[in-house]
Formats: sequence, structure tokens, C-alpha cells
Amino acid sequence: MKKIAFLLAVLFAGATLEAQVLSPQDDGLIPKSDIHFSQTRVVPYPHLRQDDMLWSKRHWERIFTLEKLNHPLYYPIQALPDRKSLFDVMKDAILSEGSITEVYDDDMFLRPLTMNEVGGRLFRIDTIRDNDDGTILAIDSIEVKSNNIVAWDIKSDWYFDKQRGELKSRIIGISPVIKDPQEGDIVNLFWVWFPDARQAFATNIAYNPNNNTRRLTFDQIFQMRYFNAVVTKEDNVYDREIKDYKINNPMEQLLESKRIREDLRNREHDYWQF
Repeated sequence: MKKIAFLLAVLFAGATLEAQVLSPQDDGLIPKSDIHFSQTRVVPYPHLRQDDMLWSKRHWERIFTLEKLNHPLYYPIQALPDRKSLFDVMKDAILSEGSITEVYDDDMFLRPLTMNEVGGRLFRIDTIRDNDDGTILAIDSIEVKSNNIVAWDIKSDWYFDKQRGELKSRIIGISPVIKDPQEGDIVNLFWVWFPDARQAFATNIAYNPNNNTRRLTFDQIFQMRYFNAVVTKEDNVYDREIKDYKINNPMEQLLESKRIREDLRNREHDYWQF
């Protein structure tokens, strides 16, 4: 009986292997249709009662793309068949796929942007005219691409959940930060309501330097906070950023950011002690 069961198992395994037909377009050992991330669903947030929130604080953070830990959010500059940069994922989801619709002008999410307005910020026409008679000398098109992204700004709420006994963070908004190709200023292109972008982030993968088989989706990277960020603002009575009261002193701004982060850790420890 055991021999028959073993032979059936071997035959079934052989049939399964024969049924798995690969092609050069699969670019790997597993067919593209069988790869998990293509069918990934967003894991819903756990239900949170207001009475269970002992404490909460809102932070604005900046993720610099050239830091080594943050490279999976920046590269590849040119999209590859199996992965794209975070900016390309967001741009395609807004303009081509239409899976991201909640796009706003600022981090208060008061004025929504139309697709034409978003396109106008990503693609511009620069006209060079003669100073004397205004004759058009040249027309140049300027497109914001992945290599123009210098950072990502995120807006998140930290809270302590007494029911689960843990300090957690939920990202509310995300914004690409660029160096303006024309003016040279560091500006936010637009703000995206993060819950609306989670599905697009969950179905696109980033590079995992430790294991090519276990790549992380962009949604997983943000949920696990697999990045390094600098706090630029903590909600306060004056509604001012760190640079507004630590003026012209980058070292003091960095130390203030670390102080805010350390205060967050100490608060979690204090609640556990309580």
C-alpha cells in the first residue's frame, strides 16, 4: 500500500512538472502568472477604536533616495521588465492605469488635482524667445523622470494602541520631492492619499538585496518601514517645521529630528512600564 502511494506521488509530481511550461518571456524558473506579487491583495488595517488610542502624534518625514537603504525606492532609473522605481509605479498608476485617483495639491488634502493638472506638472513645454522682438527661437519639452526624484515626503500618525499594547504608525500621505528642472528649487510635485495608493504599491515589487526570491512590494516596504527617514515636522501649536525654528543650522535640525524620534521610543517604553 505504501509503495502504491509513493508511486502515485511520484507520478503526480512528474505530471505537475511537465505541466509547468516556461518561456523566455517568463524570465525565471517560475511562470509569471504563478508569481505571488501579481495577485497581491492589500492587507486591511486592523479595526481601531478611538477609546483604545492612549496617545497619538503626527509626523512629517523625508526619505532621501540616495541613502543606501532607500535605493529600492529610487532604482531602477529606466524601468525593467520585472520592476520599476516607485515614481514610475505612481506615475503609471495615476496617468495610465487610473488606479490612483486621490491626488492633491498639498499635504492638507484640500484641493484635488485633475489628471490634466498632474500631467502639467510632469510634462512641461519651455519656450525660448528672442529678447528683442519675442520671436520663438526654440521649444523644449521637459519631463520629470525617476532621476529627478531627490526624496519622498510622508505624513503619518503615530499612536499607542492599548488593546494590542503596541506603538504603531499609519501613513496618511506621500509626495515625490524633486529638484525643479527649470528653477532648481526643491519642491513637492503633489500629494497622494496613501490608502488610495496601497493597491498599486502592493502589486509592484522592489529589489531585495538579501533574497531575489523574496522580493518586497512597495506596500510592504512602507508598512514595515524598511527605509530611513528624517523627521522634518512634528505637529505643534505654531504649525512650523524644524527648519523654521532651527534656522540655517543643518546639524541642529538633524539633532532635533533625532530628539523627536528618541522621544517616540521613550514614550512607548513609558507606556509599557505603566
